Parts: sequence; structure tokens; C-alpha cells
Amino acid sequence: MTDAEDALIWLTDEEGGETAFRPVGRFACEGTEYAILEDAEDEGSVMVFRVEEDEEGEVLVPEEDGDLCEKIFYLFEADQDDYEIGPAQ
Repeated sequence: MTDAEDALIWLTDEEGGETAFRPVGRFACEGTEYAILEDAEDEGSVMVFRVEEDEEGEVLVPEEDGDLCEKIFYLFEADQDDYEIGPAQ
């Protein structure tokens, strides 16, 4: 396995389908921690997940509030000196 493959996070949806993501970073906003992940099959497709805890440990829950996702993307990007969300221009 390559280092890139080792870095993949596999998430299972409600129907049992699995999708591979690459971690981009974590960001806290208003007391909640978010994980920003890039779809491994669709470069440039980035999603925001809330980091929650359950009895088994960390759980990543997709953030469905579009306005909040935009805010998290904006704040995360502003916090990064050399990372841009989306494809390079």
C-alpha cells in the first residue's frame, strides 16, 4: 500500500455503500470540530463533516447545512497559508 492509500478514510453510508476520502484538515468553529475531506474518486470535491463522539469513538457526520459548510470552507481556507479549496487555476 502506498502512503496515499494509507491516508484514505473509508466512510459507510446508510445503505452500506463505502466511499474513500482523503483528509484535508480539521477546523473548529463555534465550539464544534469539523473534518474537511476530499473525495478520493473526485479530486476537488470537498465535504465538511462534524466530528462527534459515540461509545465506539469518533464519528464523522456529514454537515448538511449549506450555509454553514460555506462558512467552514471560508474560515478553513483563510486559516491555511498554502491550501486552496477546489481545483487549481
